[in-house]
Amino acid sequence: MPESFPQETGPSRKRRKIQSPDVFISHAGPDKLHIARPLSEKLQAHGLNCFLDRMSMEPGDYEQDEMTKAMESAKVGVFILSPEFAARKWTMRELRCFLRRRIEAIGSGMRPPTLIPVFYRLSIPECGELDPDRYWDDAGNNIFEVEKFFSEERQREASTDTVKGELHELAEFNGIENEVGATNLPGDRFGHGKRAHLVEQVFLWVKKKCEEDSSDEVREVLNASGQVGTQAAVTSTARCAVDKFTPCIHAEHNPDEIYLQLNSRGIDGSPNTCEARLKEAVLSTDRNTSIGATATGKGGVGKTCALRAIAHDDDIKARFSGGVYFMSLGKDANVGRLIEQLCIAVEASGGNQAAAKMQEQSELSRVLTKMRAWFNTRVCLFIIDDVWAVNGIDACILQKLSTLAAATGDIRERSRLLYSTRDSELKQVGKRVTFEPREREGRDSVHMLMLASGANPEEANDPRCKEAVSKILKLCAGLPLALNVAGTGVRYMRDRWEGEKSQAWETYLSKMKSRNTIRSESPGDGYLLSLDATLHASLEIVESGMGSDAERLGQFSFRKIHRSLCVMKKQDRMPLSLVRDLWEMDYESAEKYAIQMERVGLVDLHYDKDCGWIRMHDLTHDFAVQEAQKEESVTVWYKKLADVCRQGRGLLGMTESEGRESKDAREKYVFENIYRVLKQGGYVEELKNLFLSARWVKAVIQRGSVRQYEEAVKDLNSFLRNTGGSESLLRDTREEDSVYAMELMMRAARLSVPFCGESSAGIYFQLHGRIKHRASELCSVRGILDEIEEHAPRPWLRPVSECVGRAGGSLVQHIVLRTTAHEVGMDSTGGVYGLYSNSRRTRITVFAQSPDKEMKMTKLDNDFGTGSRELTCGCVSMSKRYAVIGYGDGTLQFWSVSEKKMLWSVCGHESRVRSVAMSGDGKRAVSGSDDESVRVWDVDTGLQIGDALTGHTDWVNSVAMSGDGKRAVSGSRDKSVRVWDVDTGLQIGDALPGHTLAVRRVAMSGDGKRAVSGSWDMSVRVWEVDTGLQISEVFGHTHWVRSVGMSGDGKRAVSGSEDESVRVWDVDTGLQIGDALTGHTGGVRTGGVYSVAMSGDGKRAVSGSLDKGVRVWDVDTGLRIGDALTGHTSVVSHVAMSGDGKRAVSGSWDKSVRVWDVDTGLQIGEAFGHTHWVQSVGMSDDGKRAVSGSWDMSVRVWDVDTGLQIGDALTGHTGRVRSVAMSGDGKRAVSGSLDKSVRVWDVDTGLQIGDALTGHAGCVTSVAMSGDGKRAVSGSLDKSVRVWDVEKGITVHLGKLEDWQDIVERFLNAEDLGAVSRTGHRRKRRKVFESGGKIVHEREDGSEAVLTQLESTVTWWEVDDNHGVFVAAAGNRVAIMKLVV
Repeated sequence: MPESFPQETGPSRKRRKIQSPDVFISHAGPDKLHIARPLSEKLQAHGLNCFLDRMSMEPGDYEQDEMTKAMESAKVGVFILSPEFAARKWTMRELRCFLRRRIEAIGSGMRPPTLIPVFYRLSIPECGELDPDRYWDDAGNNIFEVEKFFSEERQREASTDTVKGELHELAEFNGIENEVGATNLPGDRFGHGKRAHLVEQVFLWVKKKCEEDSSDEVREVLNASGQVGTQAAVTSTARCAVDKFTPCIHAEHNPDEIYLQLNSRGIDGSPNTCEARLKEAVLSTDRNTSIGATATGKGGVGKTCALRAIAHDDDIKARFSGGVYFMSLGKDANVGRLIEQLCIAVEASGGNQAAAKMQEQSELSRVLTKMRAWFNTRVCLFIIDDVWAVNGIDACILQKLSTLAAATGDIRERSRLLYSTRDSELKQVGKRVTFEPREREGRDSVHMLMLASGANPEEANDPRCKEAVSKILKLCAGLPLALNVAGTGVRYMRDRWEGEKSQAWETYLSKMKSRNTIRSESPGDGYLLSLDATLHASLEIVESGMGSDAERLGQFSFRKIHRSLCVMKKQDRMPLSLVRDLWEMDYESAEKYAIQMERVGLVDLHYDKDCGWIRMHDLTHDFAVQEAQKEESVTVWYKKLADVCRQGRGLLGMTESEGRESKDAREKYVFENIYRVLKQGGYVEELKNLFLSARWVKAVIQRGSVRQYEEAVKDLNSFLRNTGGSESLLRDTREEDSVYAMELMMRAARLSVPFCGESSAGIYFQLHGRIKHRASELCSVRGILDEIEEHAPRPWLRPVSECVGRAGGSLVQHIVLRTTAHEVGMDSTGGVYGLYSNSRRTRITVFAQSPDKEMKMTKLDNDFGTGSRELTCGCVSMSKRYAVIGYGDGTLQFWSVSEKKMLWSVCGHESRVRSVAMSGDGKRAVSGSDDESVRVWDVDTGLQIGDALTGHTDWVNSVAMSGDGKRAVSGSRDKSVRVWDVDTGLQIGDALPGHTLAVRRVAMSGDGKRAVSGSWDMSVRVWEVDTGLQISEVFGHTHWVRSVGMSGDGKRAVSGSEDESVRVWDVDTGLQIGDALTGHTGGVRTGGVYSVAMSGDGKRAVSGSLDKGVRVWDVDTGLRIGDALTGHTSVVSHVAMSGDGKRAVSGSWDKSVRVWDVDTGLQIGEAFGHTHWVQSVGMSDDGKRAVSGSWDMSVRVWDVDTGLQIGDALTGHTGRVRSVAMSGDGKRAVSGSLDKSVRVWDVDTGLQIGDALTGHAGCVTSVAMSGDGKRAVSGSLDKSVRVWDVEKGITVHLGKLEDWQDIVERFLNAEDLGAVSRTGHRRKRRKVFESGGKIVHEREDGSEAVLTQLESTVTWWEVDDNHGVFVAAAGNRVAIMKLVV
């Protein structure tokens, strides 16, 4: 890869008559005056050639030509983002041009243009999740509708999804962010000073980029990825610019005395040693073994040494140019250890930031996805030593890890994996090479022994020691580890031998015989006892100078200190600084004795970062455990280690170390191992108290150890429940309180990680806010809150209201996808599955999550949307083995998900495929198309079953299939429903007529005997499939029926409609069961029910709506089970339910899938509050009350001390509430709305004072109120300001919006703004403020400290410095916080 890029060239540069611009400023018209023009003038004054639409043209220039030339040649593109930018075609064309140029330039090795997004009036989250319904102009019209964004012409040029995808790509670039809430209005809180500061920031960054000879950011990307095929590859790496891939051999060298023959060949030329065969398997180009190889065999037979030797072999290094990465697990390892080792491999290759992001993941599949993205197409060898299917690592782990080697192209250019394992239960991959003990007195055994002993090879045949050597070989039983320990022991003796060195062999043999229990005729089954004999001999050797009675007399003993190491984990290491305390000696002595034990093969001593570490072979560790059990028991040593860990500052003292990792190796080891040590030592009560300590959990989050903490809490709770007996006994012993509190803290920690970084104040805020709702019930929670109050750093924000989501609620899991799911489903076990595509619908990913939260993402590698082909629909079988994809050109593709390969691609239809469905086992699929036909397919063969099922006379909108795949049902725009016998290909009966408008959705019972249909005619109809008769026709909905579902037995049906209701029907009687299930809100456009589903027994139903809520219903009573399941931030497009109705899953346009626990019938979540975005907040002068206004058209008043809502919601507005304020005494509130009205409220009674104050011709965006509540001021998008006499309900003054500040101060009789209800239009800087989504405190020295970050974007905030109160509008929450100093 060249060090620098040649400048981009092309026809556009050659044709340019004038100088090509350095900078192209892309902006929408409303942003020109305040941002674009000042930036252009500043850049031009600095000597940079800047293009800003017509201002940069000369007379006679043709606008379209000059614009095209400028954006095709500019070095830097600045994009000032706003709703108008997203809605207008020219600005999006400009962005599209720069994205295309960037891809083309990188693909050809040229220097690409630099893209700098300025998030001015469109934030990063809004770019990623663009919602066109949110944005309105001065006249109250939707900006996107005004710009004809939804017109057929515009959508044909770039669909809504395409625009969202392009904005999402731009948001991936590091840009310049401003505070949320900026407008172009003179009186907005953003202010002239902040705009000037924003322009200065952009100017400095553009200036820097223009002065650089080459783009450092892109060079880092190209160096890190080897090759870049898509813009997504660039943007995904751009944020890790400091990470630079550096291939390396990340593996230890074997000691010099290890004997291996990697290149040994027999007479026939084939490898004749285990290690040589293993090397050949790794280098093999046989496609059947292309994954790599697995070394199997018992412990101590040389697998690990062979793996290390292969890592450093010249042939291996030449083949794997991307490096070799050695990882070690062991029998004590769990998924956390595996993830840690994978992260270390990424760090070793230069990916420090990439590894940090991997550490934040709790799912192995996500870690592997990120790791594969980091190594990309580089050819690497990944070596994983000693893999076991234990502690949460399942038997298919090797297949999962093998995704690291999955690639296309020449087989010689693929990464490989090399494993070793002793676990016979493990499902192996690649070529298997079995390692066995060597021939007892064979050539290899002799070489191993002689090399380890340092003796001359001829010494083995010396008559003076030949017999002793022969007997040692026999006693070692050909075990390489035993041979190495024996040889090392002989070397130690020879180095100290004063007489004939050959006599050392005889002396060692005598020591070995004294402990050996193997009979000479014993077969190889006793080979581990041979190792025991060599280890005993080694201890005899080093202890020979101490006296045989040393330990009995309480003196120093090598045997004692060696067995103390039984507390170590297998394949782990312990710092010498901790070992010295365990051995009760100073560091120098501990190091001296460790060196002596290393000299005889008992331990391995190595140094890393100026710290000494001890480790042992797994079998040597087993020996230490056995010896400890014979003497004082392992528990005694765990108790002693626990005492050692408490020394110094104590366990909680370690929580004072800020940051992800303590510099002290001893402390780091204690932190990572203390759970195991305390439990094994019997200190369960102390461990429980540790888990219930806020300071400890804070340290857990700071060190990135939440995953290990979760595992330990689950393990302890399981132990307490199993040993504590019944639930009643748990209650009697008060353990129940502790168990629940630990689980609550565990969930709080998991939910807090994305929002708190490493700031102690932010972490304490998150933990406090997520558990305080249980304080009245659990005394343990009260203790945790008290601890937070005492130890939180000052200043910190204490959450008063529901500022963040509660831990322990109905939300079981939040699955974040790259884009919106096409389908979600739930199997009988509660597992979740579905599929989604990327924003451009060119790639498909199938996701499946087991009930125990193991997530599997399977990418189906194919260009799904290429050329004119458009991906239109898809589904996954419940078995999760197969998927079927439909396209706009009539093509169908059948995929094997497990094999990640396309089975068949067929041109099955003549036009768009609108709907696909599959049988329960995934063997059959059905498709419906605009060609008016239904077709059934055999997934295994890709062949159509029978002829096309014809009869419909218009588009087929929806299809469904019975569980056994024998029947299918279809609904069409021709108003009919048809049922088909799949085996015969015949229609069952006539078309089922009755609907008077198009059929929108169909569903079928599990046994295929009944079908249900929903139509735009507002009716639901149920059909008897065998007879073709309509069982019932039910009316009740007052708008379109969007979705229908049916119980497994076909006795009940459920429907969801645009009228915001869910209705359940008794199929046999045709009657509605109970009243309509209402609760979804928002009106026809924003509250319609989008999707419904039903449990297998028909007793529960679930619905998802345009109001972003999920609701679960008890069908028999007609009552909603619990409160709305909130959390989605966009339309809930898919819902499904487990067969027993205990869990529900929802998929949303917010690109997430959420799993809900509805078994209890009670949601532990927000019981009150706004149901839509909170747009504005205000406070009373005394800081005791707050008011909020929301898109749900309501106003709510809050008690600042308790965080509770005062009275009911204040309703009356018919449009979104945009602004609110409060009188000084908190007794009155004023609100302005999209409905162009101003309303004043009596807070104590909850009643509106007088009629609505009308007169504005546009949305009311700003309001303020006098201290006594008798006057109000309002500002509108009609650019006017009105002053109101509240008592009389009349306008007393009409002014201009630019005079807002003067009018407020003059008419509200305020000497300063402190006496006026604050509305965000402030002049002075506050000590606590919101910046970039974080709540920040300004210290006395002018520096800033982040206090916390909320889950949702803060759109409005108010602060009362006098009373230390901070109120913010964040999502649908009103976050009330108090500053504690």
